Amino acid sequence: MKKFERIAGVVAMIAIISAWIIGGMVPEKDPTASLQQALPQASEFKPSAGGIYAGYANSTLVGYVAIGRADGYGGPMRTAVGLDMSGDLTGVSIIEHKETVPFFNRIRPAEYIKKLIEKSYADNFTPGCDIDAVSGATVSLDALAMSIRRGADQAAAEGLNLTFDRSEFSPIPIGFPEIILVLLFATGLLTYSRPLVARGKARAILRWTTRLAGLALIGFMLAAPLSIININSLLIGYGLYSPMGVYWCLLAIGVFLPLILTNKGVYCECICPFGCAQDLLKLAGGAKYTPQKRLHTTLRWGQRSIALAAILTALLFRNPAQLDYEVFGTFFTLTGTIFQFALLGAVLIASLFLLRPWCNFLCPMRAISDYICMLRSWGKITRKKQT
Repeated sequence: MKKFERIAGVVAMIAIISAWIIGGMVPEKDPTASLQQALPQASEFKPSAGGIYAGYANSTLVGYVAIGRADGYGGPMRTAVGLDMSGDLTGVSIIEHKETVPFFNRIRPAEYIKKLIEKSYADNFTPGCDIDAVSGATVSLDALAMSIRRGADQAAAEGLNLTFDRSEFSPIPIGFPEIILVLLFATGLLTYSRPLVARGKARAILRWTTRLAGLALIGFMLAAPLSIININSLLIGYGLYSPMGVYWCLLAIGVFLPLILTNKGVYCECICPFGCAQDLLKLAGGAKYTPQKRLHTTLRWGQRSIALAAILTALLFRNPAQLDYEVFGTFFTLTGTIFQFALLGAVLIASLFLLRPWCNFLCPMRAISDYICMLRSWGKITRKKQT
């Protein structure tokens, strides 16, 4: 079995590298088809200086279209933004985005774009001020607003010679979410420290305290657990969403660093909010059923295969959410596809009888953790051979 795991690990690595290379050859989507929607008055478009497009109607210049870019939750968002000759917004067309579809649909982009028509390029397009905010889709809406703002600025500056002093600088955000995350990981690490925490009741109390805090804060309050979409974004090269970049970096370090150094899954065991939800259902239902060894092995390899498929499709299509089947957002924000709601229902029912069915047999993060542990074991073998 160990030999098979190593062969499968090498094959997976080759497949990931190949998908990354092939996906990188795919060009960005051509914005030409979106120009008409951004500037409806124009019947003809010509490339202009500064990377924008000049729109003409009967050989008369009627406005300009620029391509605005901003980073969303899953990756870059591009919009075509049109301005008339007085600097007022004429239309916006979303060229492409990498957001999860249920969350992006939650902001009703078509309705928001209608509210922006005839606003001046000098407006800020700020959610909660110029446009309504949307609970549960803040990241996607911020990205949409930012891409429109940048497109309007470029069209005004390059086409109309209009400038507006607009600063995008924001300090590195370190606040309540980041502090809570550090405290949770510190407390979780204590449960593994034998000299500091005695076995038995004290350890159980500390572990349950950390789990419930993770459920309340990371789950329901922030609705921001680490997901396969975050990992795919890093693999593609998009990075992490900047306004919460510190939070995501801390979360990724807290998840993977203990695995690399100590082979212990602190996040999965002590902090994961959906893991805690399953543990609570275990208390309610008993959850004593254990799959037979052969079935257990089959389910775990199925888990790894699905996670690999999610990574490969993300790399090939340059979309971190191309194969999104996780149910965290569905559970904590009641947002998802019909399939995700059905899968969530099945997992919750199974949690009454089976110990953490999602974590043990479906969660892609568990599959990634297994791969890291396998690489760690390879390193140990290599060092032993060298000595």
